[in-house]
Amino acid sequence: MRIQTRFSPLLTQLPVGLLLLVLLGATALFVIDGLQVIPFRYPMDYGEGPLLAQTLKLGRLEGIYRADLTVPPYTVSNYPPLYPLLLSPAARLWGPAFWYGRTLSWLSIAVAAALLGLIVEALTRDRLAATVAALLLLAFPPAAYWASLYRVDALALALSLAGLCVCARRPRAASTVPLALVLLTAAVFTRQSYGLAAPLAACSWLLHAAGWRRAMTLAASFIGLAGGLFLGLDRATGGGFAYNTIAANINDFVPSSLLGYFSDVWMLMPLTLVAAGLFAISAGWVAVPSWYLVAPYLVGALLSGLTIGKVGSNVNYLLELGAAVSLSIGALLAWQRPRRLVQGTLALLLALDVALMVLAAPYRTVAHARLAQAEAAERLFAIVDGANGLVLADEEMGLLPLASRPIHLQPFEMTQLARAGRWDQGPLLREIESQAFAVILVFRLPDVPLHRTRWTDEMLEAIGRRYVLEERVGQTDVYRPRPAR
Repeated sequence: MRIQTRFSPLLTQLPVGLLLLVLLGATALFVIDGLQVIPFRYPMDYGEGPLLAQTLKLGRLEGIYRADLTVPPYTVSNYPPLYPLLLSPAARLWGPAFWYGRTLSWLSIAVAAALLGLIVEALTRDRLAATVAALLLLAFPPAAYWASLYRVDALALALSLAGLCVCARRPRAASTVPLALVLLTAAVFTRQSYGLAAPLAACSWLLHAAGWRRAMTLAASFIGLAGGLFLGLDRATGGGFAYNTIAANINDFVPSSLLGYFSDVWMLMPLTLVAAGLFAISAGWVAVPSWYLVAPYLVGALLSGLTIGKVGSNVNYLLELGAAVSLSIGALLAWQRPRRLVQGTLALLLALDVALMVLAAPYRTVAHARLAQAEAAERLFAIVDGANGLVLADEEMGLLPLASRPIHLQPFEMTQLARAGRWDQGPLLREIESQAFAVILVFRLPDVPLHRTRWTDEMLEAIGRRYVLEERVGQTDVYRPRPAR
């Protein structure tokens, strides 16, 4: 009996140590992937190109929110301006490149992970649980993949968690509401969907920890400041801000796409999701203090994540959900700390789940396949750089600002607007028919009609009539004007 008592603490600590070991392995992969993707010269994703172009425009003090899309360029700025605005000095200093935006995104995810740890530590006083929560975000496949892209989401997540962290650690301090207000508003003006989960959780926690007056003050101030800035930007751009960030983002909702993404996440991490759900459901019944922050954040992140069902959405819509799950797991482990056997069992199951999640995630494969196509990307860049006139592109659109060329058309965005009856594609079709473009690049995947979400049937038909397929580089078809007969 004495021997069993002596070894019981060790046996319960081994699973927690195993979980930390697995999470540290995932963190090492996060670092390795970042070191490979950040310096990669060419675009890694369709959305990087427009954001780089917007960064360059803001660096030249040009507007990026146009209300009139009846004349070229046919481009849309889907997001608020903070991310490209912060990067515009780098663009002026170093010229067009992806590395500085990717660096900001990668550091933002790392900061977001640290903030998750600080929030859990503030709520539970459990550093071990805080460490697990922090590292779990870096292991979450969508976050690890998206961290190294020139995209707005990581910065928005870091800013929103910074606002939430201020409320969690010092709910009664005089500076808490003003500082949280600035950070939460900055997150919304980085990506508009970040206006739900973190503000909801911050107000819920202030209500619990500091009283209804502080919660109502933050809520009213947030609505007033964000609303005022929105109206000011919209008026300054002649209605362009609202059109670009709201109207142009209303795409068709496809339930099967929503189910597909959530099924993928469920298959990757079922035990982790079950554990997070159990905390959200059960901790409230016994008034676990951390529940008042974690549960609202989880609900808000889940609601925001449902928008992944829109046509054209990607795993970036799940970053907040990954942060919410990480918070939930950290809070759950801290809650079960007095029950060593329960905590050890949870840690063991989570270690298994995280290991399988990291090994089975397809996103690293996608990123490494892209990196392996450096030679094809170099050839396409040479084609774009040497083109004697305007170039249209979809997946490789980022090559245009990289070669200091304008983006004349964002094919996915404008195709969705045309199909919704909110944009007349006639002028563009006439440009294609008149062979106004020196090169057109169309990305095609075998057995996946991705190009049909990015180009209307009429555009593809006009390209087929007036242009000839000259070569195929990687997965991109290179079209040049058809010679006159």
